[in-house]
Amino acid sequence: MLVSALFADISKEFDFLHSASFSFKNNIPYIRVHVKSYENGTKIENIRSFECGNSEINAKSLIFSVSNFTPAVVKYRIAFQELAQNELKSHAEKSKLWSIKTGMETEIFVHGAIFSINKSTIDNREYFIVSKELFEKSKAEELLNKFRELFPDYSIVSIPVHESNAGSVINVKTDDGKNYKCQNLILIHPKPGFMTGEDSYSDGRNYFLTPTEKGRGELVIEDSVENILHRILPGEMFLSAPLETLKAQAVAARTDIFMQLGKRHVSEIWHICSEVHCQKVIWDGKIDSKFVQAVKETEGQVLLFNGTHVARAPYCSSSGGRTEDIRNVWFTAEKPYLTGVWDGDEPLQLDLSKEADLQKFLASDYGEDNLKMNKRHRWKVEFPQEKIDELLKSRKNIGKLKEIRSLQRGVSGRIYKAEFVGTLSSLVVYGELNIRRLLDNLYSSAFLAHKDGDIWIFEGMGWGHGVGMSQMGAISLGKKGRDFSFILKRYYPKTDIIKIY
Repeated sequence: MLVSALFADISKEFDFLHSASFSFKNNIPYIRVHVKSYENGTKIENIRSFECGNSEINAKSLIFSVSNFTPAVVKYRIAFQELAQNELKSHAEKSKLWSIKTGMETEIFVHGAIFSINKSTIDNREYFIVSKELFEKSKAEELLNKFRELFPDYSIVSIPVHESNAGSVINVKTDDGKNYKCQNLILIHPKPGFMTGEDSYSDGRNYFLTPTEKGRGELVIEDSVENILHRILPGEMFLSAPLETLKAQAVAARTDIFMQLGKRHVSEIWHICSEVHCQKVIWDGKIDSKFVQAVKETEGQVLLFNGTHVARAPYCSSSGGRTEDIRNVWFTAEKPYLTGVWDGDEPLQLDLSKEADLQKFLASDYGEDNLKMNKRHRWKVEFPQEKIDELLKSRKNIGKLKEIRSLQRGVSGRIYKAEFVGTLSSLVVYGELNIRRLLDNLYSSAFLAHKDGDIWIFEGMGWGHGVGMSQMGAISLGKKGRDFSFILKRYYPKTDIIKIY
């Protein structure tokens, strides 16, 4: 049953909602997703009732405002290195090494949990060497900047640790003029097509309203994973894609939901947000039946590694014909199922980390079947000297750019360490995304660059980081009649597609 039916008093439920746990209906997990923020004074219309404390109050509409707000307390650990499972035995040695390098006491930190879903057990834990001390947000940001500069070839991040919930009073005025004071949240029972402000929502599901800061309420839906996926797919894949491609996308998106549970938004009552930070959810408009079919025909199926561990399932628009190792893109721990693969029917005897072989590859149309709709399979971008000097100046004034050196390339030819040599000095940049951003959000870092007069010419392939599934490649495979399991096996080798409910 739904979480809301488990508690007689909605105020007691507030504490429960701040956990990674979730509820079931007809054996399908229900999760909470942030929908949108609304200001004090917003009117919510076309509802049946709402719950305030231990009372359910019939109302056609209400106006809310937040008062007596106290923020949640969240502190942060600095994570210096993610460890692969095969590195766990040596975690004490690695922790000691980081203590020496940083001058801080460190320890291993387990991020995530083991979940029981019906008769299945899934594990989304990841392991990090972290600071033993917890820091306030401003101090954590200061340390992040410091250590990212000192160790640019590591993925140094902050991990939030939730210490106490926010508190507030939600003042509610109903359509009959009555006033109510509710602690922390209200649970709204809407009619289909209910309105919040100027927004209309077609789903007749349960919605929570809770504040995260003074003067603002957050609308949160509680719905089945499958219904949420209906609204994720339109934001992630073309409707024109073959059904088997959409099914592969549905499995990858479902896997990502379970990979994130308990790791993000730890101080809020929702599991995931509606933005690309988690996954983009499209709330407005009717969902095409083809997206619904793709979700239904893969119901409950996720990608697991070693039988129980939830895989990371990233995807990009176009690999260009060769995907990339995750460790070369995000400097994370190695994932055996996220290593670079040839995105074609036959592997090539080329080493794309070598520029001579990359040049041969760029001259071919290998991979992804070179779909006409794939505008970034191969590409060329030109920058005038003045433009590229201005772009680089945003990081460091190196004078006039003379040379771009690819110091390290991954298996797909993507550069993850580059040196920009100028007339005054040079600049070394780590990370394929940082390189792309510096170059005016270039399509990918799998490029060769040369100068012709006062014009810098970049010739490259692919769009995005290149890790995991190429969406253009998946469309090509679907058009060739390959089923969704074949598609997923190509891009996430060594994983299994398992139905967990």
